[in-house]
Amino acid sequence: MKHIEHDKTAQNYDNLQAAYKKLLEEYEEIKNKDAHSPKLEEKIKEMSKKQKEIQDLASELT
Repeated sequence: MKHIEHDKTAQNYDNLQAAYKKLLEEYEEIKNKDAHSPKLEEKIKEMSKKQKEIQDLASELT
């Protein structure tokens, strides 16, 4: 049973990594269009939140 939970946590971790990568790509796209866009701050906040979730899950996996 513990193995299944670990697999789900690992899958969640992979999903979060993919979501973070997408946010990073969106951030870069916005930055390239308008380096002073207020949307950049919003993306940074989203990325920080996602990074925290990734760190929390990583600690569960170890």
